[in-house]
Amino acid sequence: MQSLSLKTLNIDESNDVNDNVEEEDDPNSKHNRSIHIEPFHRQRRIDGTLPFSEQIKMMQYIVPTNGIDGRHITDKNMLETDAQGGVWKEIIHTGIGQKPTIGACVRLHYYAYFEHRDEPFDTSFKRRRYLEFRIGKCDVLPGIDIAVGTMQRRERSKFIISSDLLYGELGCAPHIPESAWCLYVIELLITNEPSAIIYDEQLLMKNTTNRQQLDDFAKRIRLAQTLRNTGNEEYANGQLDRALRSYNKARQLIHNKVTLIDGKHEEQYHQLLLKLHLNSAQCYLRLDNFEKCLRACRDALVIEPNNLKALFRASVSLRSLNQLNEAEKYLAKAMTVDSQNQDILNEVEKLKEAFDLLINKKSDETFILKESNELDIDDMLSCIAVSDEFRIKLDSVLNEFIETTTIEPFTIQRDNFSDTEYYYIELLAKYKQLNINRIDENIIHITK
Repeated sequence: MQSLSLKTLNIDESNDVNDNVEEEDDPNSKHNRSIHIEPFHRQRRIDGTLPFSEQIKMMQYIVPTNGIDGRHITDKNMLETDAQGGVWKEIIHTGIGQKPTIGACVRLHYYAYFEHRDEPFDTSFKRRRYLEFRIGKCDVLPGIDIAVGTMQRRERSKFIISSDLLYGELGCAPHIPESAWCLYVIELLITNEPSAIIYDEQLLMKNTTNRQQLDDFAKRIRLAQTLRNTGNEEYANGQLDRALRSYNKARQLIHNKVTLIDGKHEEQYHQLLLKLHLNSAQCYLRLDNFEKCLRACRDALVIEPNNLKALFRASVSLRSLNQLNEAEKYLAKAMTVDSQNQDILNEVEKLKEAFDLLINKKSDETFILKESNELDIDDMLSCIAVSDEFRIKLDSVLNEFIETTTIEPFTIQRDNFSDTEYYYIELLAKYKQLNINRIDENIIHITK
């Protein structure tokens, strides 16, 4: 009987990992992996013994500045000695894709060093979070913004940046010295163009805002309904001012402050708002604040144009404000809604009485005014300094003109009379209810 052995099963008996020798990769093999790049946070990034003045000789001068206020040197006629600062760049590992444009959102890791230092004074790894900002939006120091704007995604580069593009002449005591130049080693992780950012924000709003809007709508409607119920209790107890405060708080809580998702929510919102307007109008009416009552009724009629309560209370308010014609319009519309309503019929009678009272009052005022005017003209005529002979003669002439049947006008030439006499003629003609027509500056016609 043949026995089974490890050799028979082709199983390697050795457990020594050192016996597994890897063969050299074939450079032509499609399975050959790319050269491994050491993780950014484990790399030795700079040589702190080399001065910046020596390092920049081996770097690309991408942005020259005057070294004072960050102003870029762009004039080709300027001498090289005019550029005393700026940004120098050396690519450590090339990236892929396009460079970020203005407004693009970038994410990156970085190390920042002072000259002659091996240890960074700042790094994103201390915060355990990448740095994120938008290009060209003044979110970071100008030098960082310029440097990252020259990079591609997944690129790692070294930058030396002058103080005028970083912390300036004063620095930032106690951590940043005065006029400090810095070396930055930056790895650009992600670049999102502005259009992609807008799309992401819209997508986020679409996924999250609807839920928030629904929650906010339900919460506000519930609180407003509670306040309305409180106001109703206060109204029943005769506490009209407190009821008004409750209604106003409820209205402020929802009016133009909720997002209507669908037709059902819109109907719920409008019905609650309508009730609050009507309740407020009733309180104002009982408090004899007719102007605010009218305003609340008109707000209610915007929501429901044929609301009977709003039409009735608006008519009562207008009648109380003596705007009878407007009150009649609202009452007529209320009659078309419900012509058998007893409150409406009673208001019709009250409005008729108000019209009758107004007509009688106007008649009395007209009579009093006429009598007063007659007395005033008599007094004025007696006060005008003209001779008695002139008074008698003019009165006789005008009486004869009135009694005649002629339709020809009675002509007066001003040059024949003094200013006082001329004024007396006009006033006496008006007193006798004659018409005065001015033909020109010198002639007037008196007609019946």
